This record gives sequence, C-alpha cells and structure tokens, in this order.
Amino acid sequence: MWWSCNRNLNAFQLRSMRQVSGMLGACVAITCGIRAVSDWDHLSLLTRTVVSVLTVVPIVGTLLIVARYLARETDEYLRNLVVRSILWAFGVVMVTDTVIGSLAQYYPLHLPFGLLNMDIFVVTGMLALRLQLRSSE
Repeated sequence: MWWSCNRNLNAFQLRSMRQVSGMLGACVAITCGIRAVSDWDHLSLLTRTVVSVLTVVPIVGTLLIVARYLARETDEYLRNLVVRSILWAFGVVMVTDTVIGSLAQYYPLHLPFGLLNMDIFVVTGMLALRLQLRSSE
C-alpha cells in the first residue's frame, strides 16, 4: 500500500520513510521484549529504569526524523500533507488513549497501551498520508 508509491518519492523522502519504519520496528521489538519480561520483581530498580527509558528512544528518534524531514522538504504541498497526516495520527492516538483510559477505570486492563501509542501514531500517520496522496492523484 504505502510502498506502492515509492516510485514517486525522491531519495531523501525514501530514506526518511525507511528511517521512520525502522523506528517503528524498534518500537515493536522493544514492546515485545518488555512483554517477554513479564515478571518485573526480579529486576533491579536501575534495570527497570533503563528499560523504561529505552522505550522512549524510538519515539524521540521518530520525532527527530520527522522534524528533519519537515525542515528539509522543499515542496510546500508535500510538507502540508505530512503535517496534516501528523495531526490525524495525533488525533487518533488521543481518541484511543481517552477511550482506553475510560475503559481502564471500570475494567482491569493489563495491556501495554502506553507502549502502543507509537505504533498507532506511525501507522495512522502513514495511512493518512497515503490516503491524501491517493486522493490528490
């Protein structure tokens, strides 16, 4: 789907897309790794802190990649589409967090929803961008 428009992207855009995809992959790997360590009781406080900080690295990396892309993109139209896609992704994450937060008050949810925010953000942003590119063709 998203990768079908690669022939229309220049090298800088492709590199940025690959870097964001890599950050999403790192986020998924970290999320799965944290889920694999289900018993936190045997970990030291330092280890728990390092693992918690490690979950932020892909998020900060994605923000830096997108900020660099927006700063260097020369096409105003594409820059506008990316900004709109980011806003859509942020909106979906906010709605999802609000619904999950409301449900968590009444039901015992033991899933890593906070760690899924990055996944939801990147996937929604890429889908929104692809839909906008498709509608502009």
